[in-house]
Order: sequence, then structure tokens, then C-alpha cells
Amino acid sequence: MGKTDCCFMQENEWFRYRVGAIIVSGEYALFAKSDADDYYYTVGGGVHVGEHSEDAVLRETFEETGERFEIERPLCLVENFFFGDGSLEGLDCHVMEFYYLMKPAQKKDITVTSITANGASEKMHWLPISRLSEYDIRPNIAKRLAMAPPDSFAAYVNDERK
Repeated sequence: MGKTDCCFMQENEWFRYRVGAIIVSGEYALFAKSDADDYYYTVGGGVHVGEHSEDAVLRETFEETGERFEIERPLCLVENFFFGDGSLEGLDCHVMEFYYLMKPAQKKDITVTSITANGASEKMHWLPISRLSEYDIRPNIAKRLAMAPPDSFAAYVNDERK
């Protein structure tokens, strides 16, 4: 298995296969935020060529947080379309995102600072679920997944190009 992300770019079009973790502890959900972007996003990242998505989400959550999380269950597949900004400025983006519902051993401050693929500093934030509507979280559907995870595996199309 290589360490190449399932990702490609052609002209201004960008495609990525990504895993994301919906991590909830009590009344809080864990999100990441980099210094390069003005919004929050789910902990996770690119799946390597030949890597199982479960292995990828466990690897990514550990790399970004320094903590081991347990997979509760596969949650959903989100086909995500958006026009990039920040580190993806000017790109027409299409991301297939496989989300897992995960649980920590306990809610605790995560002080590890990780580095994103483009070299930006990234920190973890426990956001109150009751106030998620006040935050710029991308993709927007991640708010709904954290507030009310579907009872069974689901597929969604999240098109923010409008």
C-alpha cells in the first residue's frame, strides 16, 4: 500500500476521496480548523491508494489529534461539491467523503497541533452541539451529522456551488 492520496487535479478541477470522523462526546463535537482557512471541518483526510477507509479514518484521527478513537459505526457517504476558497482558492471541487461515527475514551482537551497537507497549522476544537449553527463548518452537512447522526447508513449529495 502506498502513501499517495486518492486525489487528482486537472486544470481547475479537483477531486478527492476523503474520510471524516463525526466525534461526539456528551454535548460537544470535535472539529478541526487550520490557520489557512476561516472555517471548521471534520477531523479526517485523504484515503491512500489501496487503503481501507476504516484504516484511513483511524490513521487520520490519530495523526491529527494524537489520540486513539474507536469506530462506533460507518455513518454515511457524502458526495460534496463546492467552489474552493482559502487553500483551495479557484478550484471546482468534488469530494467523496466516507464518514464514520467515532467515540473518544473521554472528552478532553486535545493540544496537539498538526500540519495540513499544504503546510498550515491545524488545531482541534470541541464545539457545543447546541450552537453548531453559529459556526462556519464545511461541508455544511457536517453540522447535521453531528447534531443528529442518521440511524442507518445513508448517502447524501451536498452541493454548495449554488
